[in-house]
Amino acid sequence: MPEFPGSAWLESLPDAVMFVDGAGIIVHANRRCVDLLGWAPEELVGRGVECLVPARFAAHRLEREHYLAAPSARAMGAGLELVALARDGEEIAVDIALNPVVFEGAGLVLVTIRDVRAERARLEELRVKSIALDEAASGIVITDSDGVIEWTNRAVSRMTGYLAEELVGRRPSLLKSGAHEDDFYRHLWEEIRAGRTWQGAIINRRKDGTFYHEEQTIAPVRDAQGVIRHFIAVKQDGTARVQAELALREAHAELAQRLVEIEQLHGRLREQAIRDELTGLFNRRYFDETLVRELAHAEREGTTLALAMIDLDHFKQVNDRQGHAVGDRLLAELGRLLLTQTRSEDVACRYGGEEFAVVLLGADLEAGVQRAESWRSRFEAVRELPDRDAGPATLSAGVAGARRGERAEQLLARADAALYRAKAEGRNRVVAAR
Repeated sequence: MPEFPGSAWLESLPDAVMFVDGAGIIVHANRRCVDLLGWAPEELVGRGVECLVPARFAAHRLEREHYLAAPSARAMGAGLELVALARDGEEIAVDIALNPVVFEGAGLVLVTIRDVRAERARLEELRVKSIALDEAASGIVITDSDGVIEWTNRAVSRMTGYLAEELVGRRPSLLKSGAHEDDFYRHLWEEIRAGRTWQGAIINRRKDGTFYHEEQTIAPVRDAQGVIRHFIAVKQDGTARVQAELALREAHAELAQRLVEIEQLHGRLREQAIRDELTGLFNRRYFDETLVRELAHAEREGTTLALAMIDLDHFKQVNDRQGHAVGDRLLAELGRLLLTQTRSEDVACRYGGEEFAVVLLGADLEAGVQRAESWRSRFEAVRELPDRDAGPATLSAGVAGARRGERAEQLLARADAALYRAKAEGRNRVVAAR
């Protein structure tokens, strides 16, 4: 990485910092990028900034190009809810500041990325609480330190029958029902004047003289010097609370049931999209995606991978002589064998027609040939189709071990070539790719 002025200072910052050139390429990054994003500075240098942008933000490249055409400073706290993509795929809530700079005659942008997950979580908590207060039926009363009412909300009026203007300037004792002894109120005031929160139930009297059970929490509010200046009471009718809790429990139960049903439906739809209905194995589409992905993973991690291509011998003759129903049962039988005789990490697929494919993760060529031979011998011994007159069912297989730098289509071609040799050499055998 080039040595930038103030590099030591950049390393002392608590934020992830990087310089980006006019093409959107990262040319310098500090060590904080490891803690926040999982990327070491030397890994980021030379990469486009889009490696830190979730794929769902497809327009980011155009926005970045537009910005870099005429860069300008943008401070944090612009009100944008930004996320950065960590190396492990996690989306991290961040705030980002942009500052155009010039280094050795080249225009760069200093990008400062700050972790705001905790702050974002606090804001979300405040937002949820604000919504809850707006939607709740609870009454709120604010008094001064002597207990004189300064403000009430409409829920208090609905609860007591008094208008807000009839309550402001009065004391809560206006609502006394006479159901409590003086000691009850004396204890209440001792608690809140001592700075403690009081919670309890009070039987109060409405304006029309009827009694109601009021549940309330009273909390003191202190000024900057710690002196109690106000009391806030949150009240609700006990009957309404019970009804609301019951409705909420029912809603939660219904929502939970709906979520279970949706999750089950999603699971079924996903299985239908990637499974072959006849054999229960993964389908060709899933195989194509998996082979590319796992081959790239093996390349990165330096692990082994083998591919076995399998074909039923004389399958057309089985269909012609005994009918497609018998052929389908033969395919299903091979599907069951592969499902039960492969490891959980292996990926067994119906490639098409009577051809099957198995991606063997962590297996080299020798291990792949051994596994394929075990399937061949087991399948030959199976006689679960009593109306089959062509003798034991057999299969041929070609196995190829992945080579460094090899593409998926190259590996597949070698495994296919080995399968064709197995057919040409008499079938009912396993051949290793060259």
